[in-house]
Amino acid sequence: MNDFVYDISHLLESEPVTAVASDSRIAKTPAPAAPSVADVQDSMARELLQAAEAHDALIQQYLRMTDANYRDTYGQ
Repeated sequence: MNDFVYDISHLLESEPVTAVASDSRIAKTPAPAAPSVADVQDSMARELLQAAEAHDALIQQYLRMTDANYRDTYGQ
């Protein structure tokens, strides 16, 4: 390899480049209001009810699978 590839002294000796930034203004939007404790509890309760339904469905599926396997194993 060429030593010039690894030599960065030419970069150090060159004129520094300055970035030109436009004078744009950032529009500030108001932060959303923090939810009340009751709103948070309501949301959590809804999520827990949805999770409970999915959990019950998985339990029913498991029971059907184990019951079928039990019947196949013991011929009932």
